[in-house]
Amino acid sequence: MSPEQRRRLERLARHEGKSVGAIVRQAIEKYTGESLGEQDDLAAVFALDLPVSDWTDMKAEIIRAATP
Repeated sequence: MSPEQRRRLERLARHEGKSVGAIVRQAIEKYTGESLGEQDDLAAVFALDLPVSDWTDMKAEIIRAATP
């Protein structure tokens, strides 16, 4: 890594309030298309506590939203 690349990473990390390591991991994840924390990602989705109905109502809502 060149000194300029390192400076850019440090600037980005400061701007986003993250460590340089976190920025590098995020870049690797985007580049490889792999999630490095799939369990954490799944836990975050379940933690959203979104309102849901029973399957029949949800299916009808999905169909309504997808139909022009």
